[in-house]
Amino acid sequence: MGSIIIFFIGGVLQLLGITVVANLLANRILSAKTILFATLFMSLGIIFLNSIQYFTIIYTTAVLVFFLKRRGGTWIISFVAPMLSFIVIVIADYLVSWMVGEGLGFYLHDYNNVYLNFVFLIPNFVCAYLIGALIYWILYKRNFQGVLNRNGFVIVALMAMTMAITYLFIYLEGALGFPKGLTTIYLILFVTFFITISIVFLIMDRIRKERDKHQKQATELAQLRDYTERLEKLYTNMNSFRHDYINILASLHGYIVQGDRALLDAYFEEAIKPLKQDTPK
Repeated sequence: MGSIIIFFIGGVLQLLGITVVANLLANRILSAKTILFATLFMSLGIIFLNSIQYFTIIYTTAVLVFFLKRRGGTWIISFVAPMLSFIVIVIADYLVSWMVGEGLGFYLHDYNNVYLNFVFLIPNFVCAYLIGALIYWILYKRNFQGVLNRNGFVIVALMAMTMAITYLFIYLEGALGFPKGLTTIYLILFVTFFITISIVFLIMDRIRKERDKHQKQATELAQLRDYTERLEKLYTNMNSFRHDYINILASLHGYIVQGDRALLDAYFEEAIKPLKQDTPK
């Protein structure tokens, strides 16, 4: 009975860790109260672990998506953050197991003890949070959010596929009886998945920057073209004004030399005064 309680508490704490990491990846949009409430709500899925096993992941992911979206997260972040947090938790679990196994020669799977699993939750969570903090820094401090906004469907599909492959390996691990060498192999595989996702992010970000650069150049070229056309129009108007001005001065000079006041007044009314009316105020 005691082991069952410890198992349940351990599962709840693991869900709490997943929620905390997901909230970090979603730029901390959930309050502490909401995190606890979401964790308790997801804990209902632990009851079904023995019957539907990894399908519980779908349930917990859906719960996290609901709470993140309800608290103002975008659809992309609301989907990506929970799925990425599951992957981070798995990587952290295998990383800690590998370090303890290689460093101390202590392999947790050799003992199959619920209490030992409970003890390992703390270093697993610390490791997962550090990995999540690194991803948070890349997403929000290095301004990678544009990649998510522009390529949301691709990113969500990539996360879903990676989650499916990850938990398929975990299922096969249990079916194969978890040999010692499998920990290292799985760690390499999961880290490879993580690096692959990071490379995809980098490529998409590079494409986004190049596209923004070309759009900026096109905008600047259009502005330059418009500015050039305005200058050409202004130059044409100035030449026309210069020509008219010279003609006016020549005509005035001729009338003044002739001393014909009547012709001068008539020229003023017919040629000069209309120019004032045509000039925009």
